[in-house]
Amino acid sequence: MSSYNNNFNEAKKLHASGKIKEAQKLYEETVKNKNDDYLVLSLLATTFLQLKDYDKAIENFKKSINLNPKYPESFNNRGIAYAEIQNYRLAIKDYNDAINLNKNYFSPYINKGIALKNSQKFNQAIDCFKICIKINPKDPGIYNNLGNLYVKLKKNDEAYLAFEKAIILKNDFAQAYSNRGDLNFSLKKYDLALNDYSNALKFNDGLDYVYGKYINTKMCINEWDNFDLNIEKLKDDIKKNKKIINPFYSLYLIDSPRLHKKVAQLYSNMKCRKRDQSSPRLIIGQKIKLGYFSADFKNHAVLHLMLDIFKNHDKSKFEIYGFNHSTRKDEMTEIVSKYFYKFFDCSNLSDEEIANLSKKNKIDIAIDLTGHTNDSRSGIYQHGPAPTIINYLGYPGTMGSNCYDFIIADEIILPRKEKKNFVENIIYLPKCYQPKQDKIITKDKKFSKKDAGLPENSFVFASLNNNFKITPIIFEAWMEILKKTENSVLWLLIDDIVAKKNIEKETAKRGVDVNRIIYASRVSYKEHLKRLKFIDLFLDTFPYGAHTTAKEAISMGIPLITIMGKSFASRVASSILSDIGLEKLITKNNKGYINLAIKLREDHNKLSKIKIFLNKSETINKIHNPQKFTEDLEEIYIRILKPVYS
Repeated sequence: MSSYNNNFNEAKKLHASGKIKEAQKLYEETVKNKNDDYLVLSLLATTFLQLKDYDKAIENFKKSINLNPKYPESFNNRGIAYAEIQNYRLAIKDYNDAINLNKNYFSPYINKGIALKNSQKFNQAIDCFKICIKINPKDPGIYNNLGNLYVKLKKNDEAYLAFEKAIILKNDFAQAYSNRGDLNFSLKKYDLALNDYSNALKFNDGLDYVYGKYINTKMCINEWDNFDLNIEKLKDDIKKNKKIINPFYSLYLIDSPRLHKKVAQLYSNMKCRKRDQSSPRLIIGQKIKLGYFSADFKNHAVLHLMLDIFKNHDKSKFEIYGFNHSTRKDEMTEIVSKYFYKFFDCSNLSDEEIANLSKKNKIDIAIDLTGHTNDSRSGIYQHGPAPTIINYLGYPGTMGSNCYDFIIADEIILPRKEKKNFVENIIYLPKCYQPKQDKIITKDKKFSKKDAGLPENSFVFASLNNNFKITPIIFEAWMEILKKTENSVLWLLIDDIVAKKNIEKETAKRGVDVNRIIYASRVSYKEHLKRLKFIDLFLDTFPYGAHTTAKEAISMGIPLITIMGKSFASRVASSILSDIGLEKLITKNNKGYINLAIKLREDHNKLSKIKIFLNKSETINKIHNPQKFTEDLEEIYIRILKPVYS
């Protein structure tokens, strides 16, 4: 018995001093000697929780609870383990049990509030945090979490006050600075966001994802000081398995499918439930039920690409369902909803509730059109909303999670040699993976270069991608092109004042007249398409190139040159160009890109021939054939489900 006590006491000392692995081993030795001590089992489970081995944590908390169902700490800590794997329903149940055992136990109240927020139960979460304030009014964590909740509710003033209170109570509260930075970023107050992220890093330079947010904010205002050093740090920390950047940001900073996969795997911390894929799901002749899940059923690039697919689905063979998990809606939401058999507003549902709604409607294939982009709800897929789950279009890379069965691609954006860098199985469309659309007719009312702010007689190079995609490397190429071509300007989509100043600073630094940079503002979709006709040559960004914008330019008869990199995000324009037989506009590096741009500027006949080619009826038919594309996509869905027919 003394050996038991000695091991137990030594394990607690190690645990208290932060030597978690050593403590875990001693707790396990103690359990071997005496396996009916609920406290030892609870502490052992806590070490697994700290080591992020959530399955073993849950298993040992369960054993502890079975021995002593009146020990609230075990319920609270098991709730934390469930929350970590995003099973908020079971987490909330455990927090409630802990509270019932001890009404003054603070931790389960705040944990419950966070779980309710993550389950979209916002009003209940507010009530929970108000109880927390009564119990412990000087705890900064309450106000930090309350701020996050107000952000979700779009109550920005209340969110600011909550974060401010958290920081007043704890001046070095890194997470509160980071969360306030997120709010400032969302409101495009980039200078305030940078200041908040800097403070977060000052007080905790290892806080997950903050460094990536800091770099991303600098990219949004085209502030490139120490760019190369920042990228090297990102790469080094990714290789060390640090959660330093979210997947989407990594795509336009690093051209490496291997590192993109690593980032996505680190980010996709999900425990996926097993799905029954063995039993037949369809009867021959029965309609296939497709569930499209998206935060972008609104005026957004993904919807512009998908709209004609939803229109053209063969409704005699397919029943299509829309699961809209964004609170943001507009006139396009109403338009697209009419093309679905059923269209669900899921904005107030938890991930598990959305998955259950899908299962209730017997969806055969769930297609995630959002991925790791804004308003992502990837937690839906760990709950198995359908027997088959596909990653398509919204996110140009691997999701890094085994919740997904397939990614839809083509041979150019995702060469077979890169399969190893994708968690999903790859299924290939016969041509370009990007949906084709009907030609959009824009009423040609008088609209001149002058109206767009462009000089009438200049050659217009343009890159109307989001300005955060502009890296100093590609900008250097653009400046070389301007220096070596006369009477030319560069048209960029930038509306932030600080970003404009930084672009002008970088332009002057490279010896180019800043007046040769012209800024495009954001306009309606049809106005945007109409103004593309003023572009003589579209210059793609790198490593995250133009995707929807590339399709728009090509469809409006505008030549585009691109650099084909290694990553999915860098190869989309190459796929679009290859699809119509314009491989000669694809380059391999900066030098080739610069030379081609200069050559096309100088050789008027060559450029004219490309424009004539783009306006030929056979080329237009290749670009605008949504019926054929939809048939190819449907063939993929049928191929995936084919085994259940046999």
